[in-house]
Amino acid sequence: MATPTQPRVSTACDPCRRRKVRCNGLQRCQQCEHFDLRCTYTHTPRSRSRKNAARRGGVISEYKKSVAKCAAGGAGVGLRRLALAPASELQSRVTEAEAEAATTTSLTASYFLNLIPEYLSCVYPFSPVITEDEVRDSIRRMDSERTHAAFVYAFAAVTIDLTRSDVVQSAPDTPDQITDLLHRSIEAQQPLILGEHASVLRAMTSLFCEICFMGLSQHDLGLYYLRDAISMVHMLRIEDPAALAKLDVTEHARRRRLYWQCFIHERFMAIARFTPAMMSPHPQSAVDDDPTLPPGISQGWTQLIRTFLPLDATFLDLWIDDRSRVTPEWIEQKHHELDDARWELEVSMLSELQQADLVITRQWLRTLLWQLAMSNCLLSSTTSRPSLSLSLPLRLSGEIRQFLTTISQDVIRIHGSGILNKLLEIINTIADVVIHMPQATDEATTARIGDIVFLRNVIFSFPRIGTVSQRILTEKFDLIRKRFPCIQVALLL
Repeated sequence: MATPTQPRVSTACDPCRRRKVRCNGLQRCQQCEHFDLRCTYTHTPRSRSRKNAARRGGVISEYKKSVAKCAAGGAGVGLRRLALAPASELQSRVTEAEAEAATTTSLTASYFLNLIPEYLSCVYPFSPVITEDEVRDSIRRMDSERTHAAFVYAFAAVTIDLTRSDVVQSAPDTPDQITDLLHRSIEAQQPLILGEHASVLRAMTSLFCEICFMGLSQHDLGLYYLRDAISMVHMLRIEDPAALAKLDVTEHARRRRLYWQCFIHERFMAIARFTPAMMSPHPQSAVDDDPTLPPGISQGWTQLIRTFLPLDATFLDLWIDDRSRVTPEWIEQKHHELDDARWELEVSMLSELQQADLVITRQWLRTLLWQLAMSNCLLSSTTSRPSLSLSLPLRLSGEIRQFLTTISQDVIRIHGSGILNKLLEIINTIADVVIHMPQATDEATTARIGDIVFLRNVIFSFPRIGTVSQRILTEKFDLIRKRFPCIQVALLL
């Protein structure tokens, strides 16, 4: 008996058509369900007449003639992709470009150039590797070189991801736009073959893809592209001081920044997703000595590295593996590392955008340390050592609330999914302490609940907060309501 074949779908949804993947034609198709995309269908009738076929042949001829004019004329992305495609694919790619033009805005050179100011203000300070001049150069060269095309699409995706998350509700197609740019980047970036070499540009392309995939909650893909970037770092021998010594001062420092960025991302992934970490701290100083890097960015970058250094191999081993080996002495040592008055003073002199990332990350690390102590029953409500106090998260909640009231809430959301995950870890821990700690005075309890309600409102302002996270927080606040019925209900609304 013949195996029944899947019926051919005559009309694909808009996201599947743009990404050129198989669509099953359902009201919310399988692909959009998997990637949590907005599934829409735009009617784009195509005649199959010979007359229309002749017209498409004319389109092909016009496209061939216009390829040489792409850079000067600011031709759309559809033309760029055709210029990069083999001749045998040209006819099918032109037909796809016609369909794509009906559903997407043409991405001209000016589209990418207009993203550069946002990139410099919100992305580059935390990824200070590819400069403005290099971005512009890649935009100029993307018509003829796949590596540059792949980077430009990834640069656009990460800039939109980190700067426009606050408009997702009013522009729900933003995740679709990011997904489309990622697809274009991955399509343009072919794997290395014999005779080709790794590059800083390719590594940053993969890192930008990782950031976007994490923001889209595609964590496995995020890990894949992070590992790809780390592989590029090893191929470039950035961990080898002898290899770096052959470079000029600026390139030497830039490659070390690339190494440290992969280190930071891998450390965060190890904590958030319980994945093993391969990278050690770079053997050379974390202080940046690049004279071309603006002082404010250099200082903020150095502080970011110092903030993640306490997440050493021992910390990760205890977090991922056997927490029974956690000792009071180790907790105390790490607590002192994370309670540095000089660090707080230096960070207070940075921009609000930098402070938001660093302060929340430091409080997140303190929360993780407290959880390690809790998991090994080392905490007490009567100890004189703050690092081993059951109520430490309540102190942290007051500190973080005080900090967040001094800065604009918009700068928090710019940091994307990473900062959201950290805040979720903090508030979940604080809520657990409020629920299970011995009852304090009404005044103290009201202050505690006021702090976490404030943090909850900050977190719920993130447009991309997941439904699971919302449900967990809502359930915990319901428990707080039941435990403290005397507290004003208005506080918990």
